[in-house]
This record gives sequence, C-alpha cells and structure tokens, in this order.
Amino acid sequence: MKKWTLALVLMLLFGFFGTVMPLKTYACSCALQPDPMKALEQSKVVFSGKVLEIQDKTLNIEGIMDRKRAVLFDVEQTWKGISQSQAIVLTNLGGGSCGYDFQVGETYLVYAFSYTHQPTMLETGICSLTKELSAADPDIAKIGAGTSPTEKISLQGTMDRMTFTNKWAFVEAVYHRMSRYHVTEVMGAILLVGIGVLVVRKRRKER
Repeated sequence: MKKWTLALVLMLLFGFFGTVMPLKTYACSCALQPDPMKALEQSKVVFSGKVLEIQDKTLNIEGIMDRKRAVLFDVEQTWKGISQSQAIVLTNLGGGSCGYDFQVGETYLVYAFSYTHQPTMLETGICSLTKELSAADPDIAKIGAGTSPTEKISLQGTMDRMTFTNKWAFVEAVYHRMSRYHVTEVMGAILLVGIGVLVVRKRRKER
C-alpha cells in the first residue's frame, strides 16, 4: 500500500513539474551563410559596437521559460536599423544552441534579427555573420562605411529591469501554464484516478 501511495505521489509530482516548468530548448544547425550584402538585407539591425556588459536571463514566453544571454553594446557605427548609441542583443547560452560567445570589452560587427517571441527585441548567433570587428574587413569592404549613431541613450536601466523581472519569471510561467492548459483540473483528475486505484486494491486485499 505504501509503495503504491509513493508511486502515485511521484507520478503527480513529475507530471506537475513537467507541465508547469517547461524550458525552451535549442539545437544548432546553420544553413549556408549569405554574403555580407545579402546578410545586410536580411538583418533587422547591423552595427559595430563594444560589449559593455553580459547577463544571463530567463524570459517568460507564454509560460515557457526561455534562457538567453543579454549583451549590452556601446554602438560605434551603424549600417541599418539603429540610430541609438546603445543596443541590447540576445543570444543563446552556448555554441551547441547557436549562441555567440561575446566577451566584455571586445568590439564586434553585429548582424541582428528580431527575437521570435518579442519582435521589438534583437537576437543574433553563430549562424549570422556576426564577428569580431578585427575580422570584419571583408564585410565592410562590401557593405561600405557605417555612420555614427545620432541618439545618445543609456540602456543600463533596461538591463537592470530585465534582471528584476527574472525573479518572477518562474511564478509567472507556472501561473500562465496552469491557467492556459487547465493543469489544476488535469492533476485533480489524475489524483482521483489514483485514489480510486488505491481503494480498489485495498478492498481486494480485505477479501
């Protein structure tokens, strides 16, 4: 009896956590990279800039927690889509998931596109033509010279607010999925079935 009770509890726990705490996963597979002019055309934003700060984030995307690395840039030159002096670009956490390994203090030529789940945010990875600026001479020879940003801003506060939001991402994700997928009702039904099984087994033993 105790073994069946324990098994039921474990089943409920695994079912609950597997439902309400899903994490978005990625596998890296890059298509053939375009030439710089095509990459410029396909990208939402293209700029060169120095990395000021890197923070790991957990974003709540419709109840699924998406782990990203947020990179704050000081924009030096811009080619497309940005006129501000700073930018935040997301990337996946590791090369195995196509994340780009940015380093604080280094300067890069960044080809960024819209983050799938939030188009106002930017994202890049190793499948883009993003690279260290010291290796970007062939790109710049094709896309031409950039221009200096015209709007002086600071996005440090945005980075900090993203960190604060992360503290509630887990709670928000659980609540969202429980409401959206009727988890409470499903788990209640599983519990009733489990109790029914235990009652039937107990009565059989008493006979």
